Amino acid sequence: MIKGNKCSQLFLLMFSGISFTSTCTPSLAADWQQLPELPASQTAATNVNSTASWEVESKANGTTNDPKAVNWVDMPDSDNKPNNSNGAAWEHVDEFPKNSVPIIWTVLTDEEDLESTDKTESELSDMHEAYKEYSSIPYTYDTGPTYSNYRALWRDGLWLPQISKTVPVGYGPKGLMLSFMINQTDCTLGKGPCEPFTTIEAWKDSNSTQSNGEFFQALGFGDPVNAVSLIVTNSLEKVAADFKAQNFDSDIFQGAQTGLHLAKAIGPDTSFRLGVENLITWDTNDYIYADMTRNFYFVGSQRIRINQDNTSAWFRNLYLTAGIGNGEFKPIEQTFKDQTQALRDAGCETYGYIPNKPCSQKTFKRALRDGSDYGQINPIASIGLEVYDGLNLITEWTGRNLNAGFSWVPIPELGLVITPMFESLIPNCEYPGCKVTPISGYSEKVSLPSSVLTERPRLSIQASIEVKF
Repeated sequence: MIKGNKCSQLFLLMFSGISFTSTCTPSLAADWQQLPELPASQTAATNVNSTASWEVESKANGTTNDPKAVNWVDMPDSDNKPNNSNGAAWEHVDEFPKNSVPIIWTVLTDEEDLESTDKTESELSDMHEAYKEYSSIPYTYDTGPTYSNYRALWRDGLWLPQISKTVPVGYGPKGLMLSFMINQTDCTLGKGPCEPFTTIEAWKDSNSTQSNGEFFQALGFGDPVNAVSLIVTNSLEKVAADFKAQNFDSDIFQGAQTGLHLAKAIGPDTSFRLGVENLITWDTNDYIYADMTRNFYFVGSQRIRINQDNTSAWFRNLYLTAGIGNGEFKPIEQTFKDQTQALRDAGCETYGYIPNKPCSQKTFKRALRDGSDYGQINPIASIGLEVYDGLNLITEWTGRNLNAGFSWVPIPELGLVITPMFESLIPNCEYPGCKVTPISGYSEKVSLPSSVLTERPRLSIQASIEVKF
């Protein structure tokens, strides 16, 4: 029996497409030696169909002076190769070829060969166990920086659920990103009061008169980690209205408003963002569809890796967002006060003031919109908990009320994000019974208009398609 050097052994483990190979460097100098005739008990090893193994016996100087030495060189695809051989073909040469590696063959005992075989099987077994342990760890996408174009997150080539719905996020886009969002609320501000319902049919009936749809588009580009990112948002409320009315002949850009946003990251998990939503109104005379509130905000978002080893798909990440904002992020009673003051400033009749001449309907509507925009700065925040891959629980404080829900990505590669929410959970001044002083100097407190109130949590759902170029 002959045994070979482990450096020249090739181990192939074909499980799940994984292979392991053991190699050695060609710096080892050794010679080939002709061996005496094998004992009768070992003649089976000379059969061309049997498997031979060998080992290297090194020489200090890498050469041999034995005149009987037999020198061998590899002859790939040689005609001298036996037809039934799976190994290399060899031929006898008189001198060592240049840069050849001489090797000396030696005969091993049966005990030595058995020991080598057992050791090889043990090594293969260890490799197999190591692979099984490695393959049991699920694939995760938690290594790279976090990005976002509008609300949904993007990391390591996959779209992830939102971590808020109304409150902006601090993360910015990477490269070029495009988002299309549709938001539907079953009873919106200005179409109330939102009354409780006891049956699904009653809820459907209220939707026909009190629900509201909004369409948003966001285009973002840049690199928030190495530079900055810019996001351009557009609200196209006319699109949702035309879709509901099945009217596709009108100008879909009527009522369009554009916002500008800037994002900067200070690490893979921390980023800040500021912007003005609905900053530019395309048609300044449109007070019907161009009625989205203009608001400034500044927020920061922090990702907390709560499952560091990433061996489980459960509860791996927590996202915290906090900042300030106005406009839409004002309490409803503050918006009411600001609108009352705007009406007074525009010369329109309001609490404690009757003008000599009534203001026009256009002036009245413009004053109401101006009173909704900007104004008092308020704290805003959100918490997003990754419950499982593709599913986040969300709660957010909008400056006006508390919302809660979840965000789900059914197919991360597709970029479809679905976010249903319960809004206005706290019975504050959005609910009946709240009275405020409408304007400075007015002696009485008054109730807010019923059209802006609700008697139950509002239901909303947002769906978006996210694209990364």
